[in-house]
Formats: sequence, structure tokens, C-alpha cells
Amino acid sequence: MNALKEMMINMADVRPFRGVRYSSSTLNSALCPPYDVIGPELAAALRRRKSNAVFLELPQGEPPEKYSRAASLWRKWTVDGTLSRDSKPAFYAIEERYKLNGKKYTRRGILSALGATPRAAKSIIPHERTLAKPKVDRLKMLDAVGVNISPIFGVFADPSGAARRAIAAGMKGRPDATGRSHAGVDYRVWVVDEPKNVSAIRKSLAPRSILIADGHHRYSVSRDHHAKTKGAGTDAVLTYLVPDEDKGLVVLPTHRIAKVSLLGRARALAPLQKLATLAALESRVAKSRNPYAFGLIEKGFYFGEPKPRGCRSGLAVEWLGSQLLAGVAPDQMSYTPDARIAAKKSAGGAAALVKPFSVAQVRRAAKAVGLLPQKSTYFFPKIATGLAFRPLDAE
Repeated sequence: MNALKEMMINMADVRPFRGVRYSSSTLNSALCPPYDVIGPELAAALRRRKSNAVFLELPQGEPPEKYSRAASLWRKWTVDGTLSRDSKPAFYAIEERYKLNGKKYTRRGILSALGATPRAAKSIIPHERTLAKPKVDRLKMLDAVGVNISPIFGVFADPSGAARRAIAAGMKGRPDATGRSHAGVDYRVWVVDEPKNVSAIRKSLAPRSILIADGHHRYSVSRDHHAKTKGAGTDAVLTYLVPDEDKGLVVLPTHRIAKVSLLGRARALAPLQKLATLAALESRVAKSRNPYAFGLIEKGFYFGEPKPRGCRSGLAVEWLGSQLLAGVAPDQMSYTPDARIAAKKSAGGAAALVKPFSVAQVRRAAKAVGLLPQKSTYFFPKIATGLAFRPLDAE
């Protein structure tokens, strides 16, 4: 009986919700990425599209004006018909088609409301540390607007295929909306509100634990906001969920860029081999059987294989954080999943290339050590903002 009770407590709380969506079924000019990957140039380009979600996700100006600006715009768009609310709770089945390194992928998942209460959190597995500054920003946004604007991203094991079948069943017929993001990802969206399909999705996900792939700060903020307010709808957060087994689920390593020299430290930690090109370095790092193999870009390309020790996670990203990058201040660091960008930005400092890993390895690492360094993973592509919004009273 105790085992059954514990299993019920740890069941995933995944629900449909009454989403607010763009009234137009064509989303080409509406979509934007999550706030933390929108640089100044991209923000300027997106703001040339007058109804783009960037005006809600990353409002212009300084606090507190930017939060009130987003809240005012939300009210305006929901009154003037730019946005409209669905009449029934629904899951939103999402299909993404994209290319990576010349290969075509298709990823399928659902937008849902994921529980953010202490009890619901027992089925949630975070894997990255969070920082205070972005959490403060997102909490103030949530307080001001009262809406989950961008979804967090979670993945779950689906060994029987039940969830994949349930999601596919909701994708029958013509999609309710389509769009292409700035990154060239093609989206198709289906509103799944038929009781039979909703029930099948909930049943297939209930026994699963959810690994947070992206959005650790927003999930933490949602928990804090609920604990503080206990308001209607604050007990969940907008979440995009994808099965681990989906063939379109890609996780990229996040390379480290430092504004300081790392070559001396690297030589003290591992023998380095100098290579002629970035492509050769990427290949050596990827093919190495040493879990802590790394690449270093600093006025040349270097490959290192340290002795595997000191990291229970078995991931190079933890070893790099505790050894090569130990003591480098956060404001001296930046991150990218693109090795070419890392090489370009290494001028005047250095870049460390991280060895690729799988979703299964991330799960094992999280189980072994808990939280990994920030920006340890990059689940590609980021799920777009603007597919559906979740007001906190959306149930």
C-alpha cells in the first residue's frame, strides 16, 4: 500500500488548458524564440513585425516600465482580436520540421499545463543550476502580465509508445495553425480537445517523470509564484512535452566561451594535440571514447583527453566546469551550441568545445549528481513562443 501511495504522489500532473492563440491561423510573423536566446539584432528584426510575440516575451525598456508595457499590450491584443481564447481546455499537438547539418528532422510533442506545486514537483527532474537575475526578471513579468508567455520544454520516457500514439491521434485532419520561425522551423498546430484524445494523453503521461530540457528558471519561478500567491492557475506552467524516443529530439552540447586565456590551465590538466582545422577538432572530440574529452580554441585548435576522474556525472560539461573553467567569473562566460560561433568569439580569450551526449546520458547524470552547471545542454530547436499562451486562470 505504501508503494502504491508513493507512486500516486509521484505521478506527473499534465493537464489540458484553455489557451489564448493568435486569431490568424498563419503564424509566420508571430513566432519568436525564448527570451534568453534573443540577441539585440534578432530582437530588432522581430520587432519589425508588429504583432510578434517578442513584444510580450522580451518587452523593450527597463524595469518596471517593460513589465507594465507587456501587460498593457496583452490587454490590448485580447480586446482588439489579435489574440482569442479557446472555449474548451485542450492540449496543443505540435509538429516541427527542421534541418540540422543538412539532415531533415520531424519532432512531435504537446503543449500542456504542467503542475508546479510541491507535490507535482516530485515527478519533475531538473538538471541545470539556475541564476538569481533571470529568475527575478521572469517573476516580475509573471506578476505583471499573469500569463505563461513562453513554454518550458520537458522530455519523458515513452517505452511503450502510448504517448506517441496518443499525440499522433490528435494530429488528424488539417492543422489549426501553421507557421515558420525566424530559424526556418516549420510548425503545425492542432487543438486537441476531444475528450477521448485528452484522456489518452493524460493517461499515457501520468506515470512518467518529466526531465526539464529547457526553462529551469521559468519552472522555478512558477513554483515560487504559486507558493507566494496561491492564485487561480498558478499551480501549473505552460510546458512543451516530447517523448525521449522521438526521432526529431536532438540535444546539442553547449560550448563555453571565456574572456580569459585557458591554454595554460588546459596544458596542466591534459596533454594537448594541436590540429589544423575546426572541423578536425570537432570530429576528434565527438569520436573520442574519453567522456571528458574536450576541444580548446585559443589562437589555434587543441584536443585534450584528461584522465577520467573527479566527476560522477560522466559528462565533460561538469568536468570542464569544475576543472578547466573553475574560478572564471560568470560575467566572463558566454555560451553557444555552434562551434563556428565559439571559434569566432574566442578572439581575445578562449573557447572550450564540449563533447556531445544523449538524452539518456543527461538523465543518468541528473540522477547521479543532481544539478549540472548552467547551460549544460541545448535541446534543438528551441520551442517557439507564440504557438499558444496560457493565462494563469486558463483551466
